[in-house]
Parts: sequence; structure tokens; C-alpha cells
Amino acid sequence: MQTTIETIKTLREETGAMVMDCRRALETSDWNYPQALELLREQAAENARMRSSHEATEGIIELYNHANGRIGVMVEVNTETEFASSSEVFRRFAHEVALQIASSNPLFVSDADLTCGVISGLEAETADAARAAGKPQAIIDRIVEGTVEKFKNQNVLLRQPYIRDESITIAQLQQQTVAQIGENIVIRRFLRWEIVPEEE
Repeated sequence: MQTTIETIKTLREETGAMVMDCRRALETSDWNYPQALELLREQAAENARMRSSHEATEGIIELYNHANGRIGVMVEVNTETEFASSSEVFRRFAHEVALQIASSNPLFVSDADLTCGVISGLEAETADAARAAGKPQAIIDRIVEGTVEKFKNQNVLLRQPYIRDESITIAQLQQQTVAQIGENIVIRRFLRWEIVPEEE
């Protein structure tokens, strides 16, 4: 069984939270590790929400290539100050985002980037297919809702499970990093290129 110090250390490594915050979360949850983890994730989300109105105009453009240069990614990640943008924690986050994009090939950064045309087209196509299969309207509505949600989870970067720890999303990783550096972080935009052999 882990000692108190080891438990706090493990929780800190998993969340990036301060030692006292980890201890407080464990005490609040009566030393129930999963509950403490959830408490810290909720705190990180709240901190990120509170900081989200802060302007983020500093940052870096992270470049990453994969598979012997066959996949390339360029991503702009911003924060509030030049000091924070040069920190190891922030730069590691930017690198992990680029790695995620290379691996998971999202199409959008956030739900806000989804155009009405993309969603309405998907809804109409899904509804038409379900209707042609003879499904009743109540079922069609549920199928459409599920299809749209699945599309968002697969194609929106912030919704994707983090490739190194699928128990959290990229949005939650971002929230943890905001808690660590104490500044707002914005993933502004990205480009991903891949060399695909032509089919004969």
C-alpha cells in the first residue's frame, strides 16, 4: 500500500496540481484516490473557466514531424505572458498537442469551429439513411444525435481522448496545464500534412 507521501506524489504527477491541493483533495475524499482525482480535475476545469476570459496573445508555434517526415504538424498555442510561454510545462503541452494532432488527425480545434453546414449536412444524411431503413421518427432523432456526438468526439481536438492517457481528453489536459502555469491557454489553430502514396 502506498504511503501518504507516495499517494500525494502520484496524484500530483497525474494532475499537475500543487502538493497542498493534492493533500486537500485526498483529505476531502477520505483518501479515496479516484474521488480525489475527480475533485482535482473539477478544480482544474473551474480554474480554466475562470481564466478563459484572460487574453492570450503570447505563445509558440510548435512544429512536429512523424513517420520519418511523412506527417507534419504546425500548431499555434497561446498563453497570457511571454514568461509562461517559455516555461517547460507550457512547451511540453504544446508538443503533446502537436503529437495528438499527428496521431489522431482532428479536423477542428473546438466545437466553436464546427460550421452549421457541417453539422446540418451530417444530420440530414443520417436522418435520410435511418428513414430509408424504416426507423420511426423517435429513433431517427436518437440516431442523429448519437451520430453527431460521435463525429464531434472523433474530429474535435479538445474532445479527443489524450493519446498518452485515454482517461482524459485534450480539454482536460489543457485545464491541468492552466492550473500548473496559472494562466489561460488557447489552442489557436493547426495544420496537418501527410504524404499519401497515390493509388495506381
